[in-house]
Amino acid sequence: MHFRLFRRLISTSADISKVRNIGIIAHIDAGKTTTTERMLYYSGKTNRIGNVDQGDTITDFLPQERTRGITIQSAAISFNWQKLYNINLIDTPGHADFTFEVIRSLKVLDGCVTILDAVAGVEAQTEKVWKQSKGVPKLCFINKMDRVGAGYSRTVKELMIKMKTRPLLINTPIFKTDTDTKQLVFAGVLDVVNAKQLTWDLNDPDKIEVSSITEDHDCYEELVKCRESLVETLSEVDETLVEYFLEAADGDYLKVPPDILNKGIRDATLAHYATPILCGASFKNIGVQPLLDAIVNYLPSPLEAKVPEFNRKDVPIHSDPKMGILINNNSNLCIAMAFKVITDAIRGTMIFIRVYSGVLNSGYTVYNSTTNVKFKLGKLVRMHANVPEEIKSLYPGELGVLVGSNVSEHVRTGDTILAHTTKKDGLRSLNKNTELTLRIHPIEIPPPVFSVAIEPKTLGNKAAMDESLSQICREDPSLVVTRDEETGQTLLNGMGELHLEIATDRLLKEFKAAISVGKVVVSYKETISAKSEAKTVSTEDGYSLTIQVEPLDQISKERPQKGESWYPLGDNNYLVMEKHHKYHKNNWPFQIPYESIINALIPSCIVGLQKGGKICNFPLHSCVVRISGNWEIPTDSTSVSPILHLSRSIIVSSFNNFPENCYSILEPIMDLEVITQQQDLGNVVQDLSSARNANILSIEDEHDWGSNLNLGNTSNSFNEIAKRQYLPSDPTLLLAKINEEAQINKVIRARAPLREMVSYMNKLRMLTKGRGSIHMDYWGMELASQDRIRDILRDL
Repeated sequence: MHFRLFRRLISTSADISKVRNIGIIAHIDAGKTTTTERMLYYSGKTNRIGNVDQGDTITDFLPQERTRGITIQSAAISFNWQKLYNINLIDTPGHADFTFEVIRSLKVLDGCVTILDAVAGVEAQTEKVWKQSKGVPKLCFINKMDRVGAGYSRTVKELMIKMKTRPLLINTPIFKTDTDTKQLVFAGVLDVVNAKQLTWDLNDPDKIEVSSITEDHDCYEELVKCRESLVETLSEVDETLVEYFLEAADGDYLKVPPDILNKGIRDATLAHYATPILCGASFKNIGVQPLLDAIVNYLPSPLEAKVPEFNRKDVPIHSDPKMGILINNNSNLCIAMAFKVITDAIRGTMIFIRVYSGVLNSGYTVYNSTTNVKFKLGKLVRMHANVPEEIKSLYPGELGVLVGSNVSEHVRTGDTILAHTTKKDGLRSLNKNTELTLRIHPIEIPPPVFSVAIEPKTLGNKAAMDESLSQICREDPSLVVTRDEETGQTLLNGMGELHLEIATDRLLKEFKAAISVGKVVVSYKETISAKSEAKTVSTEDGYSLTIQVEPLDQISKERPQKGESWYPLGDNNYLVMEKHHKYHKNNWPFQIPYESIINALIPSCIVGLQKGGKICNFPLHSCVVRISGNWEIPTDSTSVSPILHLSRSIIVSSFNNFPENCYSILEPIMDLEVITQQQDLGNVVQDLSSARNANILSIEDEHDWGSNLNLGNTSNSFNEIAKRQYLPSDPTLLLAKINEEAQINKVIRARAPLREMVSYMNKLRMLTKGRGSIHMDYWGMELASQDRIRDILRDL
């Protein structure tokens, strides 16, 4: 397609430079959904403000979300700001059990808004989502400034040290004396960039007072100090600002115009050099409009966003200032990624996608390069929470949804979709050896660590149960179903107790599945300690495979032998394809593409591994299935079914041939971060070491700025930056230091078996009189000792 025609197509959509794809990330209960509701209201998207406590928010639309008052699944919504910018926003969950929702959202987002609780500061889940969003430009919104104990400067200082970032104070809090109570209340913000005071009317969400700050203003001194800090920080990376400051502004910090500052802030944010900081109180409708301004001013458009990683390193990829990402210098090529699947009661399966290059049109024929399947698109829609809006095309950088029966059959989370931009069936025009083999790196799915038994109430309900399980696992790939073919037991595996509780609740109420649910238990695995003999099986019709199963060698995985290709199978298992002894891509004689052979072998390997080991039939973990290069298939065959059956039988037979003493049990180990006061430290450590079988890694002071983070020299440098950084007066910052001397909070870092940490929070509350807190994160699987195995078997 000619560039002129492509540009004309682009011009019919919103200007790509005015698009913002952002996510809201934070610790649970920091105010993500409350802030999102205010964004929708002030943008004009809604004419009312939803309330989490009343269960009438736009983005929390699942019954379980409205009942519990938490976000369970990410929700996408689009709205305009300033009549120029189109913001595609994804509100993500804050609970650790739903971390996969955050992972897959971050995969397709260009920028993030991190919301912090001004009272709690930087919490454990905040640190986790910050690390997960590494490489994504961020700005921070310090929320709940109206609460007792809110600390703006204390939170900024924690952010600097824990997250290793330089702050850019875009606005700071303003407090006024309440005429009735005579106490200071949070009323507005000092706009450092525009030198304005913004004050909100607490009784009218639409009323805001904007006033200029002159030398006789109460906030003048703070404005000067904040401006000085902002200019000094930006001067380290912005030569244009330095030149303007020294020459045009004559060294006066207040004479640097907002447009110069905004450009410097934007450049520093996109370069991950610094993080813009804003504050407010979303529940009181304070500070949301400046936050929206900061999103469009400082976060990247799709033109500036990071290019996704592809499987092909030899295909040229670059960013075009008009068209977004241009791949293989082909403006006809459209590439999109599926990142989420939901099921709608009316429209059926709906696939959320992000378009990276080209234009995706409804009714066009597309190609799934992950599964090598060609199919025709149905309708395209754009979602506003759970309300769809039908559209004809999706343009570079846009988020949309595929609907239709074809979609439900052929697309899953993480798949790459290819299409021709202008021809309905133009796939033949694309290069089959390069462009049609392109795949965006898939979304990493964390391993499940809890299980629950699911049984149909009657034998007649089994087919409906299997269909419901398949559907819910397709929506949420971090849910995994395993079956014991000998006992007939079906297990649903998930990320945590709440994760499985929500999943089973949906199966019962939303999917109307007639099932019985057992108790939640820990997910154990088995592994092997020896290699099997290479086993070759041939069939009369010309199929032949040689397969060997062996324990995972981490070194081999990291440095595979020449001619080996490694494919992940989940649970740290891998399929290894050895180089074919006589065929390669230039003399490929078979009708079946090589990728189709791989896609046939992967599910058969997974089935063989999920049959489990000989100790307790737990699914197999850290195993390698090696396919020798001397395999054969008929050159005229077009079916992969014989490969499926042949490989599955060999794999199952290979594992069956191992004696029981070649199998070992693995149990999940968790990383712990327990925070407790000094006087409770001894009891907590004793309980962790003895009753919980934990390995204590370190015990440090919570408020020892940075020393407890193992950041090395980087920590020390940010420690020094934090000391020099100007921060507004904040009594909680001083109080934190006083409390640290009087009653220091301690951070215990440890690793413990998940089995011993189930319902540990209740015990911790008892030991600490309700003052302790814990954050757990999956660390990995570890061989269980004989004593541990006896305990595990006793629980079964």
